[in-house]
Amino acid sequence: DLYARIERRVDEQMAAGWLDEVRRLLAAGLEQNPTAMQAAGYRELVAHLRGELTLPEAVARIKTRTRQLARRQLTWFRQEPGLTWLAVAAAEPPDRTAERIVQGMQQQP
Repeated sequence: DLYARIERRVDEQMAAGWLDEVRRLLAAGLEQNPTAMQAAGYRELVAHLRGELTLPEAVARIKTRTRQLARRQLTWFRQEPGLTWLAVAAAEPPDRTAERIVQGMQQQP
């Protein structure tokens, strides 16, 4: 399910104009900021704009690298002692989620 959500999210970002955003950022000097170039997906889209990757190749790499990042994050979180996972449905109102978080924190020793 996580990987399917990653796939959908990347597709949604592309449809919402991510490539145009990267074009604007390049024009504003994005490449001069090494931290910005480390953000997920930007390096691949810049490579596409330079003609180094086709758009489908760039999108595929973004999805692959995002899945790899998610896997590393899950591994890291699983090693955190005392971490409590909270399942949140997409339709759950944010105030209800906040209530559940507060309740869970109050139940912690």
